[in-house]
Amino acid sequence: MDMPRLSKLVRRVTVLQKDASGVISPVVIFTRSRKKKKSTAFVKPVEKLTRSLVDAADATTGHYLKRHKKSNRKHRDGWIRDGAANLVRANAKGLKEVRLSQLFGM
Repeated sequence: MDMPRLSKLVRRVTVLQKDASGVISPVVIFTRSRKKKKSTAFVKPVEKLTRSLVDAADATTGHYLKRHKKSNRKHRDGWIRDGAANLVRANAKGLKEVRLSQLFGM
C-alpha cells in the first residue's frame, strides 16, 4: 500500500482492521517523529527577556534616527540643537516596548 503525500500536521495514521476472529483492532501504519526542542525549559525565560530588551533597543534607535533626520531637515545642525530632546523622546518610546509584567507573567 503506497502512502499518499501527507501534510506536516499529520502525526499518525491509524487503520481499523478485523482479525480472523472478527475483532476490530487499530493498526498504526504511519507515525511522524516529533521535532527536537531547540532550547531547554530553564533557558527559555532568559531568551525571552534578552529578545525583548534587544527589540526595545532596536525601537529606541529607530525612533532616535527618525527624529535625528527630521531635526536635520528642519534646521542647520538641527541634530545638535534637538539632541537631548530627541534622546529623551526616543528612550520613552523604547521603554514602552519593554514590559516586565509580560516577561515574567505578573
